[in-house]
Amino acid sequence: MKAKLIIFTLIFSVLFIACSSSESTTDTSDEITSPPAPPKVAEDLKTEKELSATASAEKGKLVEVKMLDGTDNYVYEPANLTFAVGEKITFKITSESEFHTFTIDELDIYETADGGESFEFTVTFETPGTYKLYCVPHETLGMIGEVTVQ
Repeated sequence: MKAKLIIFTLIFSVLFIACSSSESTTDTSDEITSPPAPPKVAEDLKTEKELSATASAEKGKLVEVKMLDGTDNYVYEPANLTFAVGEKITFKITSESEFHTFTIDELDIYETADGGESFEFTVTFETPGTYKLYCVPHETLGMIGEVTVQ
């Protein structure tokens, strides 16, 4: 047992000494540095308007929907929405003061928002039809709407 302990200690000591850092000085006067990058030319720079147009194309048309609950009147505003087949829509959803959902079962849309929260999500409508929009906890209180894709 003592022999194993001695061997282990020797191996550990050798590894410790081998891995310890030693101070060294390096003469940096002969270092080669790369030249600075060339300046961007005018055609490389996109204007703010071009960047905005690109971002807009990625997000699609912005549609704001408010989920209102004041004075016990639970509604979507607007409640009825119509889109074209293939249209890409970014919804900006805002919940007034309570937890709400933006649910369309047939389109697999299940979004939620806490009171006072706003968020965005993007959908491309592929299939024509009329779809029921509803808030899971407030459906029985009349918080329903309709999404038509034509």
